[in-house]
Amino acid sequence: MLHVHRSERADQLAGALAELLRAPARDADPFSPEVVAVPARGVERWLAQHLSRALGAGGGRADGVCANVAFPSPATLVQEAVAAVTGADPRADVWLPDRLVWPLLEVLDACAGEAWCTVLGRHLGMPGAASGPGGAAGSTGDRQRRGRRYAVARHLAGLFAAYAAARPRMLRAWASGEDTDGGGTPLPADLAWQAELWRRLRAHVGAESPAERLDAACEQLRARPQLLALPGRLSVFGPTRLTASSLAVLAAVAEHRDVHLWLPHPSPSLWQRVAQAASGAAAGGRDGGSAVGVEALRRADDPAGTGVLR
Repeated sequence: MLHVHRSERADQLAGALAELLRAPARDADPFSPEVVAVPARGVERWLAQHLSRALGAGGGRADGVCANVAFPSPATLVQEAVAAVTGADPRADVWLPDRLVWPLLEVLDACAGEAWCTVLGRHLGMPGAASGPGGAAGSTGDRQRRGRRYAVARHLAGLFAAYAAARPRMLRAWASGEDTDGGGTPLPADLAWQAELWRRLRAHVGAESPAERLDAACEQLRARPQLLALPGRLSVFGPTRLTASSLAVLAAVAEHRDVHLWLPHPSPSLWQRVAQAASGAAAGGRDGGSAVGVEALRRADDPAGTGVLR
């Protein structure tokens, strides 16, 4: 199951996590480490110190030890889960931003003179694109703008990676030829070039993007849970934001394991919206409690689709 714990104070969450870890997970190997994903090394240090006051302590003294607890990042946890069922090395993925920048530069050079790429071509001062306000084509201003190529390509590569994590449905819509935000709303006219650029890049790379691989990976996580080198119980502590792809993977893992989300959040009204969204999803005939909860979290976190493309 997917368990969601929330509190206005992180120390209360840490105390509740310590109580959970006191009792061994059912059917657990006593030598198997507990897995508690944390968003930063500072959180790991603070949480380990807090847990050490409760775990292994005896006689009423807070002098225990926090041992045999792994603290990966949530992104690492998700990447390793997907890699376990797909067999792909996440460090060698061509869609990693540092790797993607080079094929993206080739696509930019090939598309500079095309009408759909006018805005980007003008920004970069590329041959074949209409000149911007800085002067005529071939001017000093154009040559200076061409010096932006790598920086712009690296920024776009990072942007596409962020879309894959936060808005996988949008990229799947782009892959099918739809210039929408993934929810049926057309992209603004000044941003529509991003969808075409992504499609050109997808064709040039010749490999499925992480967004396209997500659904199949989640199905494999549900169908073949034995492939995961994870214990029967794991936690994600203190994330300020979980992307849509991370939530989808954690929900799939939760089909056969206990996944605990420990969320510090000061807004009770947000969680009322979460409950309302979950009730609405259940009334609409969705099945699978963890999927309903994940969709509710996603919609409450970004109900209007904000933060996309800008």
